[in-house]
Amino acid sequence: MSVSAVILPFNRPNRPANRMTMNDRIIAMEWHDQAGTLGYTRIALDNCANNDEPELGDFMLIYTPDTKWAAWGVGCCDGGFIVWRPADGATVAWHPTIRRALAAIPPAS
Repeated sequence: MSVSAVILPFNRPNRPANRMTMNDRIIAMEWHDQAGTLGYTRIALDNCANNDEPELGDFMLIYTPDTKWAAWGVGCCDGGFIVWRPADGATVAWHPTIRRALAAIPPAS
């Protein structure tokens, strides 16, 4: 008696263009849990997505205590994550993962 089987591959889905995965969001929340040691008090997750896929999709803003303007931004862009300063709009770096992008955020001054 012979036995045969069909192997079904379970391919890991790629991250949709300029969107955070659930894992990216979990990493962001874990980073937030220790962000107080760096001088940051809150993050806000949002997106500026619409049907025509803008350059910047999902993003997070990082705030210091008692400020209304974010100190840092991290956003999905070009298959990775950019780090920028919202105060002047300067893009500081691009990283392939959100973990590396968050590691690039310096302590608040």
